[in-house]
Amino acid sequence: MNGFAGLFCYLSSSYSSLVPPEVALGTGSLMSEIECSRSILFHTVGGQHRNVQPFSDEDASIETMSHCSGYSDPSSFAEDGPEVLDEEGTQEDLEYKLKGFIDLTLDKSAKTRQAALEGIKNALASKMLYEFILERRMTLTDSIERCLKKGKGDEQRAAAALASVLCIQLGPGIESEEVLKTLGPILKKIICDGTASIQARQTCATCFGVCCFIATDDITELYSTLQCLENIFTKSYLKEKDTNVICSTPNTALHISSLLAWTLLLTICPINEVKKKLEVHFHKLPSLLSSDDVNMRIAAGESLALLFELARGMESDFFYEDMESLTQMLRTLATDGNKHRAKVDKRKQRSVFRDILRAVEERDFPTETVKFGPERMYIDCWVKKHTYDTFKEILGSGMQYHLQSNEFLRNVFELGPPVMLDAAALKTMKISRFERHLYNSAAFKARTKARSKCRTMKRSSQDSGSRSIPEDRKLYVVDSINDLNKLNLCPAGSQQLFPLEEKLQDVSTDSGNESHSLFLVGLIIVLIISLALVSFVIFLIVQTENKMEDVSRRLAAEGKDIDDLKKINSIIVKRLNQLDSEQS
Repeated sequence: MNGFAGLFCYLSSSYSSLVPPEVALGTGSLMSEIECSRSILFHTVGGQHRNVQPFSDEDASIETMSHCSGYSDPSSFAEDGPEVLDEEGTQEDLEYKLKGFIDLTLDKSAKTRQAALEGIKNALASKMLYEFILERRMTLTDSIERCLKKGKGDEQRAAAALASVLCIQLGPGIESEEVLKTLGPILKKIICDGTASIQARQTCATCFGVCCFIATDDITELYSTLQCLENIFTKSYLKEKDTNVICSTPNTALHISSLLAWTLLLTICPINEVKKKLEVHFHKLPSLLSSDDVNMRIAAGESLALLFELARGMESDFFYEDMESLTQMLRTLATDGNKHRAKVDKRKQRSVFRDILRAVEERDFPTETVKFGPERMYIDCWVKKHTYDTFKEILGSGMQYHLQSNEFLRNVFELGPPVMLDAAALKTMKISRFERHLYNSAAFKARTKARSKCRTMKRSSQDSGSRSIPEDRKLYVVDSINDLNKLNLCPAGSQQLFPLEEKLQDVSTDSGNESHSLFLVGLIIVLIISLALVSFVIFLIVQTENKMEDVSRRLAAEGKDIDDLKKINSIIVKRLNQLDSEQS
């Protein structure tokens, strides 16, 4: 056997020395296979075979496996989008690359394992690979379980994220139930472990809720998951009656993820369980609105809106006792202008809480349109919005692809079976660049016009100083501008352009009438003042004329006196001259 190994080594080295460089470049895969076979042969022939321990530093077979895979940078897949994959290779190339990533999940380096997990997660988020995953489900589950148990921090976070995408790919069924049965206890242990990383616990909480949402058919398991998540986020409730603000802690992000996952699972609970949860949390959940973390306030507000929607769905005449105080708190958050908060946080908070206030007060929900390929989905309730936001956070940019191809997500959002279209049909349905440019120009002009009207109303209210625009009208104008901003993303919303302009014209007409009446009052006041000034000027002119006449009379009298003095002087001079002539 040793002689055969030496002969094999000699032949492979001779082949590598005889092959020219340009030929060797084209046969790189063959050379790598020869090197791989040679290393495995020496490993197995030279001594006794040992058991493989994936995380053991003494294991040489794992090191050999990592070299044979030929992927020095597993994270390169994260940079390659689905378009790049379509251009570079076929489905077989993608599956070959994923096999290498699966092998690298057993590598000794924690960074390599983390990069491999992220590469698999990005691939599953951007492509439907049900058959490929079904054949390797046990291998992937074992790799995720191993990384969750023995990994730390970022590796646990990457493994939990991969578990979520894996269940989304498998959909409801026996396979996903087995995945949840294997990983559920580990996820629960990490969530409740105070020494684990906050980011890992946060991702595990989201993963636990999503996997339970997809896979569980056991009602007791659903209740157990709800209780686990409930024990986490209820720690943020106000404990003291004198406390008015909940200060954020390092665990706030974990509490937010637990609250959102708990709310997601509440949408699939039986009615009796929903009623019990509403009785417990309806009076405690509003306390989270006073948190100093903007994400916690938004999560609590959206959860409240969803709870109100569920309660009113069960009882149309549902009555909430503290409705007045709750609406006052929501209205304060919808018009929050505290200077100690960041502008981005205030803008985000006000936009969300305006919708929440409408949902609580008027039972209204602003319909959103999501376009994916040739299809459109209308989000018209808080349950659908929360479900969409949860899966979009997990899938990222691959959400649109899964809405087109994933049967599970299409069933969740009631989209029906996938629509199969060829490339030619998709090309004809695509909007040209020139049409998109024309549409964006029209939307920009409409938005500019609406903003100029809003500025005009603000200036008129500031100049008058007597009457200001009511608060509801301010909110309506801002909402109209936000709707116009959404027109650049949703072509279906272009039909709302003219009703919005008419509403803005009504608001500007009312303010114009007010400014016109104020202008008339001001004009009358100015006329009265001008008349008073003119009469005063006339009085001054008359007085001046009288004084001028007196002065002229005095001057005339003095002129006569001067003439008389001149005559007397001339007479005296003549008399003196006569006297001088007589004496001489």
